[in-house]
Amino acid sequence: MDILLISNEDACRSRIAQEFLHAFGRGMNIFTAGVMEGNGVPDAVCNVMEQNGYSISRKKPSGVGMYTHRSWDYVVTLCKEAEEELNFITLIAKRYVHFNFENPFENHSQNRSGHEEQIATLYEVMYRQLYEFYRDELSEQLLPRCTCGANTYCRCE
Repeated sequence: MDILLISNEDACRSRIAQEFLHAFGRGMNIFTAGVMEGNGVPDAVCNVMEQNGYSISRKKPSGVGMYTHRSWDYVVTLCKEAEEELNFITLIAKRYVHFNFENPFENHSQNRSGHEEQIATLYEVMYRQLYEFYRDELSEQLLPRCTCGANTYCRCE
């Protein structure tokens, strides 16, 4: 299953979502992109994720334009800016899903600990909502199937 996660800059929300989905289950190829390419993953994001047992990717943020050439099982927008931008970008997907997670860096006047506090709050909200998305929509599709079409609980043998 191929999933594209799109946020504003591919530096915070998309990276957190990618780590969560990888932790929830196997069988997903998860890519991240931003409406705009960010400068890098902020240390505050890495700190919060590491405190919760995740090792977040520090790969260079990428723009959504580099993923328009392929088709996706899911395109998931993680903020209103990404959802609005999809009106101007052609992405081929079987299913579009939208979340509206807040930007923890909106208030530029905050200090580092203030950003970490907002990211920790975002972490909790994202974990809960993305787990429900995984549980209710993705997990059933990822189960192995019997030749009769049933999942692993099939009793036809």
